[in-house]
Amino acid sequence: ELIGSGNLYRPFIRYQPDPELVGDGDKLDGWELVAAPGHADGQLCLVKDRVLVSADHLLGRISPTVGLWPESRPDPLGDFIESLQRTIELAPEIALPGHGDPIADPVGRAYELIEHHRERLAVAEAALTAEPRTGYELSFDLFGAELKPASRRFAVAETLSHLERLMLEERAERREDVGSVAYTARQLGRRAL
Repeated sequence: ELIGSGNLYRPFIRYQPDPELVGDGDKLDGWELVAAPGHADGQLCLVKDRVLVSADHLLGRISPTVGLWPESRPDPLGDFIESLQRTIELAPEIALPGHGDPIADPVGRAYELIEHHRERLAVAEAALTAEPRTGYELSFDLFGAELKPASRRFAVAETLSHLERLMLEERAERREDVGSVAYTARQLGRRAL
């Protein structure tokens, strides 16, 4: 059921034939494009006159899903934190998110999201033991048991992004076996693989 939910949004996706590709630093009608990977690899924001059109990069009431997906960049959480730092450096006075009301203090919100993910990393690290556990299993520690399959899918992807970040920070170890990946607490005296 969880795997089947992966096609849930497929009917809503439309592709533009022969799109004009744009990227970080490009200008569109006086707006500067700012790369903000993390929630999505190709996430772009627009900034002009200290107004940030943040799309899903910066949301007011919730944290955007920052998940590790097949074919995605290897460290989406690291990318997201760097993108939030860049938002802080841009110092916008207001942000217009893709969902919800305008954000009156985007810099403060960026700091809140960085702290939220630091706390989430600590929860993920505390859930690790010497016994290997999958991202699916650990998602229950981070997000609880009462999720619908589509929400569990996002929870697993976000759990994986936190586990990979812990591994890159040498706070966890990854164990790969045929067809599965599991994570353990970092063993003292051993370097992470």
